[in-house]
Amino acid sequence: MMSGAFANPDFLERLYAAEEHLSGALGDLGIPVSPLLLSGNVANPGVYNLTTLTPATTESVTYLAGGSLVSDTYRGIPLWDLLNEAAGVNMTSAKNDILSKYVVATGADGYQAVFSLGEIDPEFGGQPILAAYSDTAGQLGPQGSDGLARMVVPGDLAGGRYVSDLVDLRVGSLPEPGSTGQGGISDEFALSGEIAHPDVYTPISLAALNQSTTETATYLSGTGQVTDTYTGVSLWTLIQDSGLLTDPSIKNDVLRFGVVATGSDGYRALVSLGEIDPTFGNRPDLVAYADRQGQLGPNGPDGSTRLVVPGDHAGGRYVSNLVSLQIVDLTSPHSSTT
Repeated sequence: MMSGAFANPDFLERLYAAEEHLSGALGDLGIPVSPLLLSGNVANPGVYNLTTLTPATTESVTYLAGGSLVSDTYRGIPLWDLLNEAAGVNMTSAKNDILSKYVVATGADGYQAVFSLGEIDPEFGGQPILAAYSDTAGQLGPQGSDGLARMVVPGDLAGGRYVSDLVDLRVGSLPEPGSTGQGGISDEFALSGEIAHPDVYTPISLAALNQSTTETATYLSGTGQVTDTYTGVSLWTLIQDSGLLTDPSIKNDVLRFGVVATGSDGYRALVSLGEIDPTFGNRPDLVAYADRQGQLGPNGPDGSTRLVVPGDHAGGRYVSNLVSLQIVDLTSPHSSTT
């Protein structure tokens, strides 16, 4: 696989040095260049010059970096549009297969952060995450401290996902085939993967954690718009209390992880931990065990528990009849089919 080489820091440094040399040489001729490698599970992988792509857009953001607030206005290509520029992500016939895909953003120093495609797909999360090539504060460019390109994540509180000196965006996919199942009503789910304390949960054991909260959410389902109020446990809290196994020697290692939610019929959807970590995306995703509309519970069609993703436009990541939440390191070569 081509993408495997890009995890090598020496290779990335050589690639970045070549990109800077090219950018500087063409910049002297008045030709703006911001080359970026797009690799992995896309139809047309290759090196793209961000400055020539459309539609370019601007985002004004404020975030924490090194303990200080940074405010800047960036110009770049929305990540979703960049993937479409490469003729899109390779898909299977699985329902909402886009929700099993993700992007690993890598800087010249090997720093990485993961983005689920469910977060940026306009049908679901619709977040305006950019691959930026210029800014008003001068952080980007041949003379800038942050390289020729960087990720920009409007709404994140801290800048951990603002990968600077960006050299590679690799599109990955959860291994195929996914889990299969007979469907039907689930009465429990397993929490497993990169955690110290895997366990099996039911509505009773979730409620016994004494960390329940409520979220009212509106989303589109196959039958129309749904508004419901859910009671459950924060997905982030559940994972943290289970002992997420991060490597303290890797800066912001949590940003390399995701959680795969699987239903009793094998349907699955991915959420990156950067989306829900209170330091970064801070989204209030919930593992719900009760609701006002009666979708959950012994007589409900959605089983005993489901994932709730407030803010998503459509309900594709609202995995019902939950049977598994698996924590995975999405930068590991074993986590992807690419």
